[in-house]
Amino acid sequence: MISTPLFRHKFIPAKKKSDYLMIVLHGRGDSIKPFYSFNDELNIPEMNYLLLNAPRKFMDGYTWYGEPPFQSNGVLKIREKLFDLLNDLENQGWSSEKIFLFGFSQGCLISADVGLNYPKKLGGVVGISGYFNFYPRWRNNLSFEAKRTPWLFTHGHQDDILPLEETKYGVEKLKDAGLAVNWVEMNKDHSLQEEEYPLIRRWVRDQLATFEP
Repeated sequence: MISTPLFRHKFIPAKKKSDYLMIVLHGRGDSIKPFYSFNDELNIPEMNYLLLNAPRKFMDGYTWYGEPPFQSNGVLKIREKLFDLLNDLENQGWSSEKIFLFGFSQGCLISADVGLNYPKKLGGVVGISGYFNFYPRWRNNLSFEAKRTPWLFTHGHQDDILPLEETKYGVEKLKDAGLAVNWVEMNKDHSLQEEEYPLIRRWVRDQLATFEP
């Protein structure tokens, strides 16, 4: 079980007792509710899940940060809050190297920002139909440990919310900075599709295999 006062959340325990954890961040205007069955859909029995609600009310759901020109400050505030969460989880016995971040759309931006700036290696960052917010001198602030975090991004050619080419440009910047990034282009719109689950599952299992003796 996980207890934290930092976010409204739902913890879904692994079907097989383990110390792997995936933190799930929804998109703008959404909430944790559509992810209640995420453990069954992703089908990784040894994975625990921590679903987080963004802190700000937006339409019928929530948002992680405000609209431009307030985006950058909002991202920094959420980064600090997620750093506090990660540190708190470590105090509860969860190793950062076994914690994965999963983000859709706006949640992908937040996951990527944390992955770039957290001073310790994470199990991995999975971004679906997302984008990036690169701060000045972000490359100079990359720690050695952060560079060891593996990444997976998927995006759709029919995405009319966040154009694929813009996200691909951000992914190339990550690769150029020396990060281990898997990039998958799909024939989909701005959504998480059923055919993505096997792809994500295989990638996550590849990361879990690195912990096997």
